[in-house]
Amino acid sequence: MVQTMFLKWHERKRKTIPVTRTLLLLMFFVAVCAGWAGAGEIAISQSLDRFHIPFEDSVHFDVVLQWQGPQSSYLFTSPLGPSFDRLKVRGFTSSISSTDSGDDEVTTKRFRYTLIPTSAGAATIDPITVSYISWPDSVPGQLVTEAMTVQIAEPLPPVDEGGGATWWIVIAGSVAVLGLVAFVLVRWSAARQPKEIEKTPVQQFLDRLTALKREAGGDLKKFQVGLYENMAAFLKAQYDIESDRLGDDDVSTALETTDLNDDQKEQIGRWLVQARRDKFRPVVGAPGETIRLETEIRKFFERL
Repeated sequence: MVQTMFLKWHERKRKTIPVTRTLLLLMFFVAVCAGWAGAGEIAISQSLDRFHIPFEDSVHFDVVLQWQGPQSSYLFTSPLGPSFDRLKVRGFTSSISSTDSGDDEVTTKRFRYTLIPTSAGAATIDPITVSYISWPDSVPGQLVTEAMTVQIAEPLPPVDEGGGATWWIVIAGSVAVLGLVAFVLVRWSAARQPKEIEKTPVQQFLDRLTALKREAGGDLKKFQVGLYENMAAFLKAQYDIESDRLGDDDVSTALETTDLNDDQKEQIGRWLVQARRDKFRPVVGAPGETIRLETEIRKFFERL
């Protein structure tokens, strides 16, 4: 009898051992899986850049999601849809970034709202629900933020400039505009007028020679008097030579300082001295002498 009871107890104990081992293995596997899942869980946070703002200003409200793993670990299936009291959305941006790689990779997703006041007082930001699906097992989940409060100051009173000051501003502005318009018109008119081109000493000499030929006609003495004055003006303007202060012999010496070649120096010196002598003595020229001399001098100076 005793032996029979011992055999039955031993048989039950032998059957229980495999079941216990199986349960222990199953519990270990669940614990490992739980550890893996915890490594990839999403952390959510929200923040405001300040909690007191003027009515005329704005505030940034951020919702930040962070998890360990790549950016493709989670899919966000619907917009956030936040709700605000005394605030409205002026702008919205979202971004996602990762740091490190492999098992150490951490992903951060940020939603930023730029909010502006609609009325003064204590503005509230209601809790926001963030829906997501984990990938690749397609398990849905939700995260919820906490409510936040922003204190909004009273609007600034409008500036009362006064009627008299306004009229003075209008008058001063009108005068300034009219002055600017007048200045622009004057500059525009001056720009349209042709500018006189400054002539070289040689060009001035040739212009005066043309006028001298017209005035002197066939009078050689009158031509020589005008020619001397014209050549003296040319030498002063071109080479800073004052021929009135030089004797006949000194003219050649003064011309040596110029960039003229020897033939040109000799020819100009001869015309200048001859014209100066004819100023103080009777001169009778052959018919056509004035025209011949004017043509010769003109061709010479045109080659200069």
